[in-house]
Amino acid sequence: MAYKNKMDFHTHTDNSPDAVHSVMLLCEQACQRGLRAIAVTDHCECDVFEEEGYGLAARQSFFETTKARSVFSGQLIVLRGLELGQPLSNKAAATEVLGRPLDFVLASLHRLEGREDFYYLDYSLPENDPHTLLELYFQQLTDIVGWGQFDSLAHLTYPLRYITGVHGIKVDITRYYDQLDRLFRLLARTGKALEINTSGLRQELGVTMPDLALLKRFKEAGGEYVTIGSDAHRAGDIGAGIEEGMALAAVAGFKYITLYQDRIPVQIPLI
Repeated sequence: MAYKNKMDFHTHTDNSPDAVHSVMLLCEQACQRGLRAIAVTDHCECDVFEEEGYGLAARQSFFETTKARSVFSGQLIVLRGLELGQPLSNKAAATEVLGRPLDFVLASLHRLEGREDFYYLDYSLPENDPHTLLELYFQQLTDIVGWGQFDSLAHLTYPLRYITGVHGIKVDITRYYDQLDRLFRLLARTGKALEINTSGLRQELGVTMPDLALLKRFKEAGGEYVTIGSDAHRAGDIGAGIEEGMALAAVAGFKYITLYQDRIPVQIPLI
């Protein structure tokens, strides 16, 4: 099925340290791929906010995205967003960046307190036992949801990108269902969205984050809002997997995807 309301709500520009292309180039690619909207969600890692210059980078991203809104007016909805990493580690930093007139805020957890990003961990070490890490990860995600100063929870199963996708360690996700169901109920009760992150489709993991089974559990828990994002770090990945993500949302029982403007959710029909 061809979807007409394709929107990519997780993208990174060269204002993120691990991305390479400008806001303008991403918007051009989005237009070429027939997207209706794009949210520029550059990284803002709160735990290293001062030492790694995320305040300046966030301001530059905001400025460039504001300019792109004008340039692409009538062609593409360009939304000013950010991906707020580890927000509870430095609430003052989170408050500072959230003071800007943003359209959309993703919340994410790339590393547990006192540890490196899941990307860098050596899972053969006893202190990096995947089961223990995942229990801590889902608990800290639940704490972030309880904090609530965001719009959509990004890449729910992010650690599996590396634990399973890169290192080939199989994980029985059902052992975390109690934790995840509590998280889903809290997301639903507070009116927050869950992101369908499609980057896993083009990586070793091979599935979205979260996958269909967890999307269904979110819906069963009362979840109303979902956003879809490619997590593109280069222009060539803009819009990648968005239609697949929309199809999964439909199978999970969702009839809408959510567009955020001025932090207000607007439900857009999937079909």
